[in-house]
Amino acid sequence: MVLDISTINGTITITLVSRFDSDSAPAIETELKKIVEQRPESVLFDFSRTDYIASAGLRVLLSTTRMLINSGIKVDLYSLSPQVSQVFEIAGFTKIFTIYCSRDEALQNLRKK
Repeated sequence: MVLDISTINGTITITLVSRFDSDSAPAIETELKKIVEQRPESVLFDFSRTDYIASAGLRVLLSTTRMLINSGIKVDLYSLSPQVSQVFEIAGFTKIFTIYCSRDEALQNLRKK
C-alpha cells in the first residue's frame, strides 16, 4: 500500500507520500479509485508527509476530487508544507480546495458543512 489510510468518525483520512510525482502518481491513483468506489461521506487529504508535489500529483488529486465531489462526497486538505502550499498557490489550487492547518481543524470544519 502506497497511502496511509484511516477512518475517523466516518471520514476517510488519506496521508499522502513524501513525493507525489510521476513515479508515485499511478499507484496513488489506483488506491484513490478504490476509495471513490467505497463512497465515503467525506475524505481528508493529509499532506503532512508530502515535501514535493509535481504536475502528475496535482492531476491525480484534481481528477480524484472531481469524482468524489460528483458523488456527493466532501473533500478537504490539511497540513500542507510551505513548498507544497506554494505549488498549490501557483497552480490556482488554493481557489479550488479548502485547506486547513491541522487534522483537528479540518475535522471540525467538515462537520459544519
